[in-house]
Amino acid sequence: MAKKTITETRIIPVSKLEINRGQIYGLPKNPRFIKDERFNALKKSLAELPEMTNFRPCIVYPSDNGKHVVIAGNMRFRAAIDLGWKQINCVVLPRETPVAKLRAITIKDNVSFGSTDWDIIANEWDFGESKAKMPFLTSA
Repeated sequence: MAKKTITETRIIPVSKLEINRGQIYGLPKNPRFIKDERFNALKKSLAELPEMTNFRPCIVYPSDNGKHVVIAGNMRFRAAIDLGWKQINCVVLPRETPVAKLRAITIKDNVSFGSTDWDIIANEWDFGESKAKMPFLTSA
């Protein structure tokens, strides 16, 4: 049986967080990016419903410099900075977390397993509302 990783969830000042730039040995820098329309949509989404970071917090790892490296949720973190937030909800991984597990968490957080059923959106959801909240959506 694999050893369970004990984590804690807490609110951390954004000044105590840093983007994953590859500063953890064995964990490459974050391969994801977001810009322009999608980044603005993410900021708008977080501004309208900031409690989403309680449901989908950033996942961080303690760094040797007293800060925490964001290993999952870098785009939410960047959006929070851009929005002027002073703090954000985070899951803090223990320092003894193996780098293989950090890599797995980073990869799994960035993979979308689902697909969008555009028929349901078109027939059961208000596409106009969805489009207004997520302007990068296109009709089916």
